[in-house]
This record gives sequence, structure tokens and C-alpha cells, in this order.
Amino acid sequence: MWAFELSVDLIVRNARVGSNPDIVTDIAVSDGIVQELGAAAASGDTEIDALGALVTPGGVDPHCHMAQISSTGVPTDDDIHSGTWSAINGGTTTVGAFAVQHRGDQVRDVVNAMVDRVSREAVADVALHLILTEWSESIKSDLDWVLDRGIVSLKIFTTYDRLRLAPDAVIDAMAAAGRHGMSIMVHAEDDVMITEGRSRAIATGLTDARGHQESHSRLAESAGVAEALRFADRADVPIYLVHISTAGSLDEIRSARSKGAAVTVESCPHYLWLDEALLQGDLTTTAAFMSSPPLRGAEDREALWAALVAGEIDVVASDHSPYRMDAGKLPNGNATVFTEVANGMPGVEMRMPLMMSAVADGRLTLERALEACCTTPAQFLGVYPQKGALLPGSDADLVIWDTGVERTVHHRDLHDAVDYTPYEGLRVTTWPSQVLFRGQPVGRSSSPGSASYLKRQVSS
Repeated sequence: MWAFELSVDLIVRNARVGSNPDIVTDIAVSDGIVQELGAAAASGDTEIDALGALVTPGGVDPHCHMAQISSTGVPTDDDIHSGTWSAINGGTTTVGAFAVQHRGDQVRDVVNAMVDRVSREAVADVALHLILTEWSESIKSDLDWVLDRGIVSLKIFTTYDRLRLAPDAVIDAMAAAGRHGMSIMVHAEDDVMITEGRSRAIATGLTDARGHQESHSRLAESAGVAEALRFADRADVPIYLVHISTAGSLDEIRSARSKGAAVTVESCPHYLWLDEALLQGDLTTTAAFMSSPPLRGAEDREALWAALVAGEIDVVASDHSPYRMDAGKLPNGNATVFTEVANGMPGVEMRMPLMMSAVADGRLTLERALEACCTTPAQFLGVYPQKGALLPGSDADLVIWDTGVERTVHHRDLHDAVDYTPYEGLRVTTWPSQVLFRGQPVGRSSSPGSASYLKRQVSS
């Protein structure tokens, strides 16, 4: 930190910067870019007094489903506009969303359509991943074009009939992506176990959320993780494992890492805060809490928290999956069975307040929270230090936090297009008091298309 004298657009005064919260300093911003941190001798065109509050980079959430059609044809209720508006109000200023190549779709068509939507609708910056549900020589030949469009990460599934790739296709896709310098995200669950569990649940009349829970067992996840790690080893590529929820999966990851595997591990707030008991009861209530993988119990949650504290979990992402209870969650009303429920929960707006509350409550250090929610996801997306950092040259995406708040979460206070939050009634102790996006305060309304599609390049 040093004194500076500049002509700037904005000065945030008296800020406790997340990277060095014991020191109160000023942040100078021009043209939406952080210029300096230090004792400002000059004045800005606009000045905000943070009054000694904690100021961090805007959050980076690399795993969000918005403007997306599920494999069963169900649209998310958040489009790019409402999803990014929800994100930015919760202190997340950059998200990773998905262009989905459903079977029969042309890669170029789905990528062009999603880039166009982001450009027209986004109010927080958006990077895109490409989900592949098929693998062919034609799709392989499109990877150079995909890179030219700024997508440098693929996501593949090892389960779901309409999404999964066969094992040989998984290995070949991983290897091809690796040769192009692309990142590979994997939804890793064992399809054979899930299919058998689903059939057994239906045969025994278990049609509520417990049927889903039994199908997507702990063992199905850890077996899927072990297989994905073996595939990555065979293809000789690093992988990014999404939404890890069990202690058994962490054991598989530790074993692979001990042998030199390069793996980035993601978990989600709902696995850290919510309990599998929420899946007990009538589907008209429990569908709200259905996700894949399902919620787990106290033993798994404690294992996840310990791994997060220790740095074994690299990223906390929301896996924002916004389906309304009166639509995708219960498509057949009271007659809905678990196989018809759109899986996933909304969470992009709550991710940062929950994680920062964990800091305020002493469960997690500020350094680890910012690594998991800002720095590491920005590095994974290839946009660090433009995003995920508060440094000279970084985008002036800033969050001023109220760390002395006692607040009860209610969906009526959130900004998504869903009709519930899984965190209803939860108490939090930290909340954004002001969010700045490229140096501009986020107001009560948003202008669609005011943010950018982040055209990325592979790391050199």
C-alpha cells in the first residue's frame, strides 16, 4: 500500500481490503479498472466511504445453469438476465454458464445462440462452458472453432441416458480437449448403480425424494469419481470434478492426488449447509431440495468442511439450477414422481453471503473463502487477475460487506425468477451492503446487455 495522487473516476475510501483486512486503505478506480490501492491524496469524481468495512473482489461462480434446457426438455426459470441479476445482488459479478449440445444439435448453432443471449441479456460478466452429449469426428473437428469463440472448457457426464458419453468416448473427448489446452469438467456418478437403484426404488413403490436419494447413492458418486479419475489418467489430462458431496469421493481424490493426479475439486453451499433429512416427506415439499447428487448427512458435511478448510476442496460454486416449484419441480402437481422432478436448486445469490458468514462465524478463514469463491474459480476460467482479484489492473468489481448484520433469509428478498430458496429461514451474519460492477454501483434495476461475454483463451 502506498500514497497516490491520481485523477480518477472513483475512490472507495476507508476500505479493509480482503487481501489485507487489518489495514484500512483507499481504492482508486478509472474506466472500470482498479488503478491503485493506498492513501489517496487526490479526489475522485465520485467517492464512497466504506467506513472501515471489508471490501473484496466480486465473486466468481463457475457453475451456473441459466437459459438452459434440461435433457428432458425443461427450461430453467432464470434466463441470462434474471440469473446474472440475482448473482450480482449477492456479490457475484462473474458467472460460468453453459451452452448445451443436446443430441442431434450442431455445436456451432448452440454456441452461437448462447453467446448471442449473453451479449443481449447479461448484467454480470459471463464465461461459457460447452456441454457435450455426443462425441464424433465432426464434433472433435469443431473444437478449434469453439476455442475461437472463446470457450475453453468442456463439461461431460458419466450418467443420465440423454447426457452421458460412453466410457471410450469420455477418454477420447478428454484427450482431444487436452490436446487443445481445454479444461474438462466432469459430472461423475456411476450410471449402472444409478440405473439399478432407480429401477429398484420404482419396483418397491418408492416414488418420492427417497427414491432419488437411493438411486444417487454415496457409493454411486464415489465410484463415478474413481472412474473419472482413471479416465483422466488414461487420457493424461487434468480434470475439474463438479459438486462433490461425500467423504468417500474425497478419499478417492486424495488417493489419486497422492499418485500425481491433477484435479480441481468443487463442492457447493447446499452440501455444506443442508441436510438429507430435507428429503424426507411429501414430494410437494421435498422436490425443492432434490439435486444430483442428493443432499447428504452430517458425516459427509463435516468431511466437506474439513476438506474446504484444508484446501482439498478448491472451489465452492452454486450449481445454480433454477426451477420453480409450480413448473419444473412438480410438472404433474401432486401426482409427480421423483423421476419427473427437475433436479437442482437455486443458489447463485446466496453463495457469497453464506461463505462470508462462515468467515464471520469463525468456521473458515477469509483467505480460504476468497480463494474458493473468487481467486481459484477465476483462475479455472482463465480470467484471473482481471476477475477474482483486487489488484491494480483488475476489473473494479467490488463488494462492500456488512459483517455485523443478523439477517434471516427469505426468498422475497432475493432477485431470481424462482419461487423459493432452499435456504429459507437460515440466519446469516454477513450480507453485501453495496456492489460495484466495473466501478459503477449496482442499483435497484438493471439494463440487459450492460455486461460482457468473456471470450477466453487457453492458458499459455
